[in-house]
Amino acid sequence: MRRILRIMESALICLLYVVPVAEAADPVTISSLQAYPEAYKMKVVQVTGMVSGYQMQHFIGSNSKLEKCIQNFLVDDGSGMIEASYAALCQMGPVLLKDGDQVTIEGHYLGMLDVKTVRKY
Repeated sequence: MRRILRIMESALICLLYVVPVAEAADPVTISSLQAYPEAYKMKVVQVTGMVSGYQMQHFIGSNSKLEKCIQNFLVDDGSGMIEASYAALCQMGPVLLKDGDQVTIEGHYLGMLDVKTVRKY
């Protein structure tokens, strides 16, 4: 029994070294994203600013049959403006935005922001 526990412990330790560490978001200005797009392409970044041009789309997934909410908006941090899209399952209670909200968003930069997390102030 002890041998099995040691093997399991060793396997768990090895697994911890193999599992990728979550990507940390780098705070950036929108002007930096626009000036050096290749430097940020596909990286997780963090932007803080004000929401405008807000639009919400609802649809039902064809396979999952779950209601999806896609929020498209612009974020202005004073140095520039960028498009952002935040998709989530509506029933999971995503952060709902509106024009004028101050937010910090994190997401992948793809010429626009594919938002993964939103904090509203």
